[in-house]
Amino acid sequence: MKSEKHKNKRIGLRFAWLALIPLSILIRWLFSQSPSTVENLYSQGIYPVIMKPISRLTGMIPLSLWELFIIFMVIFIPVAIIWLIVRCVKSRSFSLVIGFLANVAMIVSIWFFLTTVLWNLNYERKPFSELSGLDVQPSSVEELYDLCQWLIENTNRLREHVEKDENGIMKVSGGFQSVRDRAQIGYDIASREYPFLQGRYGKPKKVLFSRVMSHTNIIGVYSVLTGEANIDIDIPDMEIPSTVMHEMAHQRGFAREDEANYIAWVACMSHPDADFRYSGSAMALQYAMNALYSVNPDKYFELAKNYSLGYYNDLNNLQAYWKQFQGPAKKVANQMNDTYLKLNGQEDGVQSYGRMIDLLLAERRKMLRGKNRG
Repeated sequence: MKSEKHKNKRIGLRFAWLALIPLSILIRWLFSQSPSTVENLYSQGIYPVIMKPISRLTGMIPLSLWELFIIFMVIFIPVAIIWLIVRCVKSRSFSLVIGFLANVAMIVSIWFFLTTVLWNLNYERKPFSELSGLDVQPSSVEELYDLCQWLIENTNRLREHVEKDENGIMKVSGGFQSVRDRAQIGYDIASREYPFLQGRYGKPKKVLFSRVMSHTNIIGVYSVLTGEANIDIDIPDMEIPSTVMHEMAHQRGFAREDEANYIAWVACMSHPDADFRYSGSAMALQYAMNALYSVNPDKYFELAKNYSLGYYNDLNNLQAYWKQFQGPAKKVANQMNDTYLKLNGQEDGVQSYGRMIDLLLAERRKMLRGKNRG
């Protein structure tokens, strides 16, 4: 009897960890009331102090700890469920189920708390536009048209200087290993204009099961507990440098996807190497042209005629690659990602990725006023 009471007490204590969830929500809400406090105290204070050493430590391990954890969970969860069912049938008791649920509740609660204090507070920091001094404002279709035209000219020009494979498709210099080793240069240079982008974190890591990752339509993942930037290396080379820079933006505490995209463009365009600059320019061009198409398809098709043959071939190659992965895994992953973004204050969910255009337009206005980015 005493043993049973002790067992019930232990189970109760594990369920008590659930209190961390409302505590985490309260902490997040309190910080959300003052973006300046989040920015100064957390995003540029506590967060980098904690995550820089963690990221650099995990970066010493060649394999992705995030990927190893996913593989472990894919194996462990069905095995644990089968084991639980067999034990319950044999013992004719469901007490094991309660104990199992108590363990799950404890683990989920601790994970929720850690992701809140180690990452999610970054969603409440000041907008990048405020930190950078960019004048984000409503823009006309003419301004968007001008942005697209400028990006096409840049992308066409940069395409002439990148390496190509035997099929004439863009390839990065030296493969992913080289991209990983060179990526920091872009942030070192970009931080001269935006000091809050500086910092040394663990180098990006390739995902071994990249082909599987492509089925989910996710090409990069930032592991918030290990500080790892995980990259799908199966994707066409045109996307690899900009994806690497995007995940490195997350390492620096920029949680919002639209801002991470813009920062990736800044870091790519600051980089001295053509493959980075081309990848960043091509990414921005795709977002800008999609935005133009949504408001004026005629102007979209008018400008699309100006694509160089090289960029046109790269774009066709990219579209052909992603056409392979139109399936249920993509839909489920997209829905999960959409839900996650909405839960973290990005009300448009996946659609918020398009808001980087406002930052690009603000940058373009700044350039037209005489401040040029090379």
